Amino acid sequence: MAKIKPTSKERKRYIRIKVDSNKRVEKGDLDKTVIQAGLQFLGELNMARAGMQLLSDTWDGKNAIVRTGHKFVDDTIAALTLVKEINGSKASISAVKVSGNIDKVK
Repeated sequence: MAKIKPTSKERKRYIRIKVDSNKRVEKGDLDKTVIQAGLQFLGELNMARAGMQLLSDTWDGKNAIVRTGHKFVDDTIAALTLVKEINGSKASISAVKVSGNIDKVK
């Protein structure tokens, strides 16, 4: 089976987000909220094209990293800033930093 050339692969971007909430936010609740925000703003087709995904091992209670396609960075940030609540409690998500290298975002 032939390998995919590096020029044909989709380029990823990593967005460090900060979550401000009144209550403690669990990793699973944040994951569901990120996916739901993407589906509401982008729709199913663009959500699949963007490849938007929360990297669950990066969640530390306040910050996390979201991976997305390089063409959908602005759309992903817009979708995340529209979040008003997580699991019934008031919350907001803001983008802190964007990079193509995960080590630079950490």
